[in-house]
Amino acid sequence: MTKLKIGDPWPFRSVRGLTGRPLSKPKWHALVVAPQQEAKAAEILRGAGVEVLYPTVERVRHIRGKRYNFTTPMISQIIYAKFEFAPQWDVMRQRRVITGVFSLGGYPVNVREADVMRMMGLPTEVDRQEAARIASLTPDVGERVTLNGGPLSGFCVDVVRSEMGRVWYRGISAIGRIEGEASVEAIQRIAQ
Repeated sequence: MTKLKIGDPWPFRSVRGLTGRPLSKPKWHALVVAPQQEAKAAEILRGAGVEVLYPTVERVRHIRGKRYNFTTPMISQIIYAKFEFAPQWDVMRQRRVITGVFSLGGYPVNVREADVMRMMGLPTEVDRQEAARIASLTPDVGERVTLNGGPLSGFCVDVVRSEMGRVWYRGISAIGRIEGEASVEAIQRIAQ
């Protein structure tokens, strides 16, 4: 028997609960629920210690001249659940929490976390790393950079605007005034 200290979470160990023994690695599953029961199923699963996500959209409905805003699932009858404890599918079906789970050959399919994040419209770890890389390459307004590639390769110009991986520049050379835009990969910062 494990000794618990004050502040420790109470271990969920019901023999026939929605979840069972701890998993070595958390797993995501796509679950099928009854029509218009996504929120109820998510609440029940969260009560069992399961992280639940499903994409939603804001809708407006006019009833008797009044405007009502409400949230509905973007994909009807499908929720994504991250199980840290082994799911007991038969108990979930008997208690009508779910009606099924996405399976292949009779075995539930594990969904990658990156796919769940894309469905939710959230950035994945790869997206966050790419955004950080672009932010580190993007110069500040007023900074001097060198153009790499193209007919103006080697020219030093001043940055007048930068956003979303694009840079707008302006400079003066022997041939006249230079203005244009380039991606952050086509420029190089000058060490100061």
